[in-house]
Amino acid sequence: MSDEGRRVIKMESILALMAGKSGGEVSDLLAFLTQRDLNAEEESVVQPLAKAWLMSKLPGLIDVEFEESEIYEKWIASQSKKLGGDNVSIAPIPESEMAPINVVLDTLRSNDATIKEQAAKVAELEAKVEELEPYVGKAEKLEKEVEQLNSKVEALEAEKAEQAGQIAEFAGKLPVAEDELNSTIKDIVTKALKDAVASVPVGAAAGAAAEAGEANAAVEPEAEEEAGVPDDFGFGSSGADGGGFGF
Repeated sequence: MSDEGRRVIKMESILALMAGKSGGEVSDLLAFLTQRDLNAEEESVVQPLAKAWLMSKLPGLIDVEFEESEIYEKWIASQSKKLGGDNVSIAPIPESEMAPINVVLDTLRSNDATIKEQAAKVAELEAKVEELEPYVGKAEKLEKEVEQLNSKVEALEAEKAEQAGQIAEFAGKLPVAEDELNSTIKDIVTKALKDAVASVPVGAAAGAAAEAGEANAAVEPEAEEEAGVPDDFGFGSSGADGGGFGF
């Protein structure tokens, strides 16, 4: 067997691994056997393979078992004596046997990197949240103020609509304009006079017409025109009550 890559390992380190210890000399032993740097999680993965490899080279390790009730230092001394010495030459685990475990270790390493990256992003977001925290209260206050203003606007809109309805109702009850009212009254009076003349008997109307003819003969043309019923009869002059209708 080639001595290439072999190393003299303290039996104490090998026994520490068999006893379930970690860190220190055990970490160094696992790194040598796997030929790669390992973190704590990865060490726990390779321990079974490392123990099996060591047992295949040192069959006496198969019966090695550490009890918690034993004094560790005494146990190391007695087991080292049984196994033949304080040091042993060991080769690393062959690449062919490490290939499957390396796939697992590479996956763990990739996942670990992803987890660290995500943890960094989470820490960054938490820092931003902490930075923005003083403004959260202000934002909530502004939201409440906006809600209050919206309520006031809605109330004003409702009041405006109600007032518009009242104005429309009031407008329908407004009196007719004075000019329109005067024109209407004038039309009514004029029609009433015409109806009154038309209702007089023919003989009486003729006599009245004859008398009117004699009276008109003595009247100047200008006065004759004034004798008729004026278009603005009863309008534009002041009556006794100052109502503007002339009667």
